Amino acid sequence: MLIVADGVTWPQALYLVEGAVATELCEVTGPRTPVNYEEINNVVYASNSYWKATYDLLTGTVSSWGVLLPPAPSIALVAGDLPPGTYSLCYTNVVGNRLGGNGPLGKIRWKGGAQGIQLKNLPAGALCWITQPNGKELFLAPVSGGVVSAQAPDFHPLESFMVQPPPGFVHFIYAFGRIWGALGKKVYYSDPGQYEWFRPANFLPFLEDVVLLAPTTGGIFVNSLTNTWFLDGTDPAKMVSRRTGNGAVPGTLTMVQVPANIAGGAQVNDLFGQLSKMPTPVWMSPTGFVVGTHGGNLTYLTENRLKIQPRGQGAGLYRIIEGIPRILVTLWGLKITDEVDEVLNNSFTYGQL
Repeated sequence: MLIVADGVTWPQALYLVEGAVATELCEVTGPRTPVNYEEINNVVYASNSYWKATYDLLTGTVSSWGVLLPPAPSIALVAGDLPPGTYSLCYTNVVGNRLGGNGPLGKIRWKGGAQGIQLKNLPAGALCWITQPNGKELFLAPVSGGVVSAQAPDFHPLESFMVQPPPGFVHFIYAFGRIWGALGKKVYYSDPGQYEWFRPANFLPFLEDVVLLAPTTGGIFVNSLTNTWFLDGTDPAKMVSRRTGNGAVPGTLTMVQVPANIAGGAQVNDLFGQLSKMPTPVWMSPTGFVVGTHGGNLTYLTENRLKIQPRGQGAGLYRIIEGIPRILVTLWGLKITDEVDEVLNNSFTYGQL
């Protein structure tokens, strides 16, 4: 597993834990804040609101999550075969096979004869992209000796135009071929299949700070501390939002196998029925355990059974022991209410409900 803990080389570090051995991988900067993880195609994406990185399970290497944006081009006219006109151009950085977004655009124009464009600050390993004369779309520029002296062929357009690395997400999930991340009152989403490509305009706004996201087959639950909304649909441009509940305790999401009738949205009448094959989100709300059904509704597992005193932060774990599904949740931090429930205290004391 991956964990963040006190470091040996750094104040706090990301560790790979295998059996009884913990290997320090890299520094985790910023205040001590819980880190979220998602594994996609043998790459683990990790983030909190101050730090982010990826860990490749096949190579055992840590990388940045997203490629840094390059500077604006510093350019000058030199001899070349570009016809006169107005050109826009920019750079993109490349790390291995990872293409980043473009830096600021530069523009140059001239009249008269043919010229070339000298790139005075092209970063090592970066690519240059340029329009056709008086054009708008950017294409991969032929660069030789730091000079663009011929027109760019039009068969390799810049697909990562206006792409940026992700911000540090408070919480993020993988759903419908994208990464969805919460920061402040916005839920950002990546390009489909491109988990490092985020665009400034690609977000869904909410009225409160989002602290927890939960995926289903039909949409995404979005939680603040006091409200829960369901984004119905799989395409962010077509999703419809509706309020469904009273919020979540950050960090408590776990994907579990619940009885099939509950996963589909039925009332809790058989906690030991046949399990659904589809993982279903469960988290801690201010009133106890709640299931986010695949139909976009909430099923409360403990609201009428136990009064669980909620706190400001938690963590969840799902496992099956001797054929019995178990959901383990720990809560810590500030109490949301000072009410003490003696029935709950006795349940923990004597180990039975």
